[in-house]
Order: sequence, then structure tokens, then C-alpha cells
Amino acid sequence: MKAHHSQIILKPLINEKSSGLAQLGKYTFEVKRDATKPQIALAVQELIAALYPKNKSEVIGVNTLAIRGRIRRSKRHGSAPRDSKKAIVTIGGDALDIFGA
Repeated sequence: MKAHHSQIILKPLINEKSSGLAQLGKYTFEVKRDATKPQIALAVQELIAALYPKNKSEVIGVNTLAIRGRIRRSKRHGSAPRDSKKAIVTIGGDALDIFGA
């Protein structure tokens, strides 16, 4: 079953570390929990083709991390945020302006 790139890539993660990695050609995304590295690479390639049609970039590598949601307590009750998955995608070629304004 082929999924659309918007179903695999949920959102870009923007923080201080990911901004520094973006200057090195590594971009950070939150992805579906059950997405595999080849699916993520294909989804990012489709996303680049859709957003930047004249850009000559390609995916070189994908690193993934499973993020466990931490339980937060307030008095007697606790809330459990959902688990997620983060992908750091290395892109070669032209730089992308994903994290720009």
C-alpha cells in the first residue's frame, strides 16, 4: 500500500538543534510511528519535487529515532502524551528553505 507523503511526514521539527543541522544539509521531521526508512526517503523526495520543482536535491540517508512520551503528573492525575518518531534526513544538492519564513 503506497501512502502519500503527507501521510508519512507529519511536520518539520524546528528547534535550535535542527536549525544547526539544517545548515549541514540535515533536516528533521516528525513521521508516522510505523514508517520505514525507505518510505521516509521516498516521501521526502516527493515533498522536494512538489515544493521545489527546479531544485536538484536528492535524499542521501535517513536516520530515525523513536521518541517515548513521558508521563506528566499533576496532583493525583497523570497524562501520557503520545509516542512519536523522528527522522533526520540528509539531503545532498541544493539547500532547501523548509525552515525559513
